[in-house]
Amino acid sequence: MERAEAGIPDNPICAGCGAALVEPFGWCSNCAAAFCDACATGHYCLPGCQAAGCLAGFCVRRVEGGKLTLQWRAPPR
Repeated sequence: MERAEAGIPDNPICAGCGAALVEPFGWCSNCAAAFCDACATGHYCLPGCQAAGCLAGFCVRRVEGGKLTLQWRAPPR
């Protein structure tokens, strides 16, 4: 899916640490938020996600080459 079609901004800022991002970076479609690799691996969409057994970063996909990848799961740190 193309970046624009996925609603990914042209100048993304990491929702975790505030760093300006360049590709590749993480994108959570549930939260409509971009993440650097370090913040993506610790991301939960909702406070109850961890309590429900979700694993951090599973909802994050990569933005690479102007496209949102199909693979789910943030890369390990």
